[in-house]
Amino acid sequence: MMNLRSFHKELSQIREVALSKQSSNFVMTRTKKSNLKIQFQDGEVVILPMFKFRPHQLEVQIKLFIEGVKRFFLVRPRRSGKEVESWNLLVQASLETPGLYLMIYPTNVRARIVLWDGAIMLPNGNSLKFIDMIPKRFISNLNQQEMTIKLNNGSVIKVLGSDIDPDKLRGVNVRGAVFSEYAFSDPRVLNILMPVFRQNDGWFILQTTFNGMNHAYSYMKEVQDNPAWYCRIDSIETLVDENGDRYITDEMIEEDRKSGMPEYLIQQEYYSVVMANHEILYFSNEMAMVHNDGKLIDDLMIPNSRVRLFMDLGWNDTNTCVLAQFDHQINPYVIGYHECNNKPLEYYIRWAESFCIKRGLVLASDGVFAPHDGQKHDVGSGKNIVDFGQDLGYTVQIVPKPSSKMNAIQSSRRMLYRTKFNKQETHRLIECLSNYSKEFDSKKGVYKDSPLHNFASHGYDGFQTMVLAIEGDKINNNNIHRDIIYYNN
Repeated sequence: MMNLRSFHKELSQIREVALSKQSSNFVMTRTKKSNLKIQFQDGEVVILPMFKFRPHQLEVQIKLFIEGVKRFFLVRPRRSGKEVESWNLLVQASLETPGLYLMIYPTNVRARIVLWDGAIMLPNGNSLKFIDMIPKRFISNLNQQEMTIKLNNGSVIKVLGSDIDPDKLRGVNVRGAVFSEYAFSDPRVLNILMPVFRQNDGWFILQTTFNGMNHAYSYMKEVQDNPAWYCRIDSIETLVDENGDRYITDEMIEEDRKSGMPEYLIQQEYYSVVMANHEILYFSNEMAMVHNDGKLIDDLMIPNSRVRLFMDLGWNDTNTCVLAQFDHQINPYVIGYHECNNKPLEYYIRWAESFCIKRGLVLASDGVFAPHDGQKHDVGSGKNIVDFGQDLGYTVQIVPKPSSKMNAIQSSRRMLYRTKFNKQETHRLIECLSNYSKEFDSKKGVYKDSPLHNFASHGYDGFQTMVLAIEGDKINNNNIHRDIIYYNN
């Protein structure tokens, strides 16, 4: 991380960069502070951003536009101006280089509230909408419904949520993207877009506060020492102005304490301390145990032991498949996971068969399990999962409905202490279990004792089918092979 003195030294060494971004109407250059200067033929001059960037924001601007860094992971505390920072970087990039640019939020609703309809308060007391941070002379079309801005240089800026079907982003020719509050977003979106970033030599920024030890924390640990990445974990104590004064004072934090903000949230939101988030995440302790106690095992499987498939049927939503083997004590060894939608029901059994065949394993003929609503009929075929299973030679067992969702969650907590996971093949399931969280009651300002329906809930429901099958004594212990279990430490 750059200290303030070396940062000022670097700024003084940056000369005005001629970008040769000329047209019949304007010329673009970079100033000594790396801001984007646009001079029109009629004499108008626009400097972006339209307000003064803070030192830590200028540092990222230099890394992106002067030094050519393409990968950023920025952990910023609350009230640090991370939205203003990342949006203005995206706008500058769209003006310099024509292409598709995405501003991605955890949900579409949040995207509209925070950015599309959002604004900031300027030092003079006036407000400035995010959309108005784009020079109007460059906007050719603004679609309110789709939250899309077309620029007259050919660029397109789209604001969206990661709660869309991520597969819809396959093949999009994105040039740059910001993932706002990445710790609260569906990580599949980044996974799907990553090949495009590589192919286009594109860039992206992961900007967030932490949310416990979930996918964002794990990813940060993976890339923080990678020289291709610019990673910075800030707290209120490291974000200071040119005089060394903090932007976020102790008085501001004390105000939040008095308003009832929990201490763990203050530590996480302001000091970037990663804590087990007991209040929000259902399996915070259990998933920390899975990571820390060696329960994520390379290439885990039990040779010659039959495999069982546990499903969650989303019907008009995501369907999930959990593949597991069991030792002689019916402890689960989860060896595979898959999720998809808009596929016929038999597709998921065929996927499980293919997974097993590739690894020299066998899907048990009585080893397909579906939740209590598995007897619903598919609208197109008039069949249910039991019918499809019979057509393919499998007996599909329906697990009992849990007495309550909270009882099922309690059972799942206990089962996680007995479960081992194939590290390579269950990555997405681990993400889901790590992010499975409570729903927030915005009227009362508290978290409900009911789950939030988001990307994580589908994976958990597949795991829950396995838990209910075990508790319902539906796993036949007589057919469990007692072979040596092979895996790499």
